[in-house]
Amino acid sequence: MITIPTISQLYTDIIADLEAEFSVTIPTVGPSFLRAMATVQAGKLYLYYLAIGKLQKNIFADTADSESIGGTLERFGRVKLGRNPFPSTAGSYTVQVTGSIGATIPASTTFKSNDDSLHPGILFVLDVAYVLVATTDTITLRCLTPGLEGQLSIADKITVTAPVPLVDAEASVTVELIEPIAAEDIEDYRRKVLDAFRLEPQGGAGSDYRIWASDAQGVEQSYPYATTGAANEVDLYVEATLVDSIDGEGTPSAAILTAVEDAIEDPTVDRPSRKPLAVFAVNYLPITVKQIEINIAGFVGITASIQTAIFNAIEAELATVRPFVSSIDILADKNDIFDVNKIIALILEANPGSTFGTVTLEVDTVPVSTFQFLNGDIPHLDAITYV
Repeated sequence: MITIPTISQLYTDIIADLEAEFSVTIPTVGPSFLRAMATVQAGKLYLYYLAIGKLQKNIFADTADSESIGGTLERFGRVKLGRNPFPSTAGSYTVQVTGSIGATIPASTTFKSNDDSLHPGILFVLDVAYVLVATTDTITLRCLTPGLEGQLSIADKITVTAPVPLVDAEASVTVELIEPIAAEDIEDYRRKVLDAFRLEPQGGAGSDYRIWASDAQGVEQSYPYATTGAANEVDLYVEATLVDSIDGEGTPSAAILTAVEDAIEDPTVDRPSRKPLAVFAVNYLPITVKQIEINIAGFVGITASIQTAIFNAIEAELATVRPFVSSIDILADKNDIFDVNKIIALILEANPGSTFGTVTLEVDTVPVSTFQFLNGDIPHLDAITYV
């Protein structure tokens, strides 16, 4: 891409061109029309450079600008994926209330989560009026705050915002009916758009399953493989985004796995199944998180800032270590092995000149010198211990 010069650089170049063209030295003090003109021309040229740079940046999805749903990246996504980035979705909860039999809770009654709940001060609404049929009954409330910011935990307390006759003010969450999901990260959306351009649909190849799975909200990545020992079966391992995972480490919820299944097989009448006719079954499986523990002996001059730098470097590297799917991934990008030598290189990169002794690696508490992540194995950095 072009390097956009500064206004000062453009001004200097224009002055140099004028002095060379007319064999004069333009004075720096006193009235000087040519210097004023050079300043104006430099400003105009700078605007041209900005326009050309923006155009060049937006000719393809890898660098295209995102502007809510009106940017060039979203335009690429609408063309190739057929959708904008997923917005955040609101949760829905079954709530236990107490009161007199026959008491009516009107539609649009709102409740607010208590201060000791997972997210205090969040409003929830009853969409349809409900008449209590027991002194302890349940109603369904919809969260008015979309995304994880409005999520509640089971047993959290909420309080009605305006008194309801014959109904106690406080209620308790018993079931999360609809799981709230965070808005799709724009860089995740960009990667899915690039995958859609890069991967060629082949009527049931691994690339198809990856593209189809990306239609489900909350999916970070998917890893399809032929099922070992079974004919015409596919094991599809699904990795969730960290914010939407049930453990903060990428493990998808049952709702996300169901959404992936719907995106591929969709039993509704408005869209036919995408599953190839020759495939008898698709097994929708969560990824398996492998806990990584590293021990570093005899580190000379270790400080808290050095520990943080090393942890961040190794964590960033592990975020790129993923199972290799030969039917989809490029061999040059293969990065499914993590070993002691890579750890040492990352330490030296994070803190050049480090002096330390033996480095050991454990995967799920098992000591190894190298480990290959296969199928649905996903690494997660649990701890780095200095001994």
